[in-house]
This record gives sequence, structure tokens and C-alpha cells, in this order.
Amino acid sequence: MEWKQLNSEFQLYINEAANYLNDEYFKIRSGRISPSVFDDIKVEVYGDFLLLNQVANIQIVDATTVFIKPYDKSSLKDIATAISKSSLNVNPVIDVEFIKIKFPPITEETRLLNVKRCKEYLEQAKSKIRKGREEIKLIIKKNTSSLSEDDVFYFNGELDKETKNANSLLENIFNKKQQELLKI
Repeated sequence: MEWKQLNSEFQLYINEAANYLNDEYFKIRSGRISPSVFDDIKVEVYGDFLLLNQVANIQIVDATTVFIKPYDKSSLKDIATAISKSSLNVNPVIDVEFIKIKFPPITEETRLLNVKRCKEYLEQAKSKIRKGREEIKLIIKKNTSSLSEDDVFYFNGELDKETKNANSLLENIFNKKQQELLKI
């Protein structure tokens, strides 16, 4: 067993955690609205639940206004209902062919709540790193009989270094998002 093999397995956990963190941060509004805020909204149409982006076109008009144009106009009310029930806290306005959503400007309180949510996502990502670290430690422990004491010590030391690097990577991602959120 070589460190390269263990490190490549651990890198998968790191990549998973970083991707998770970036995906969740992308959904948090910092100023200009993004279509990704609608990613988790499911609409009941045709007797099934489909993602909003599968039943409608999402168009960003300006920093706070979104137009949602359904592919099938008969689903306008279903889409508006799904948006109203979501955690976005907005009131969709139904027009003839589309739904207009006006997002309120972000207040200082909302910014601080978003930073708090970002910290929660950071902790979840760090737990993914810890899980990966424990998995690699188990692999090392299972193979202790075929490894020298120096190799076990070396592998554990390298694993600790990689864990610190991964956590600092996640912290950097968090710090960038925090600065973006608190910037007025």
C-alpha cells in the first residue's frame, strides 16, 4: 500500500466536500439574484413533481426581478403555488403568459442570517472531510500488519496534513462568500 493510493481516495472526499459547499453557497443570494435559487423548487404538474427549471424558463430581468415563463401555460398557477410554498419568501405575480417575482432588497439582518447559514454549510462540509479521514484511518488500521510502524506513522502524518489543507480550503471558500454577503 502506498500513500498515493490513500491520498487519491481522500481527495475524493475533499472534492465532494468542496463541491457541496460551492453548490450550497451558489444558492444563497448575495446581491444579484441567480436562477439557482429556484433549483430545489418542485412543481406538481401532470400528476408528478418536476423541478421548476424542467417546466419553465427562468429569466433574470435585473438584480431583483425574475420572469418565469412556463412551457405549458396551463401550469402557471401550479408554478406560482410551488414558489409561494418555497422558502424564498416571495409573492409571485401571475401575468397572462409568465410569472413575475420581485425579490426584496437584502437587509443587514438577512445578510447576517445568510452568513449563519454559510457557517452551517461549512460545518457540514467539514464533517464530510472528517468522515473521509476516518475512512482512510480505518484502511490504514486494517493494513497495519502489512505496513511498518514508520509507514503507519508517515501515513497518519500525511493524512493530518491533507486534512488541515482541506479544512483551510473550505475556510477560504467560506471567507470569500462571507465577504461577498457582507459587502453592501
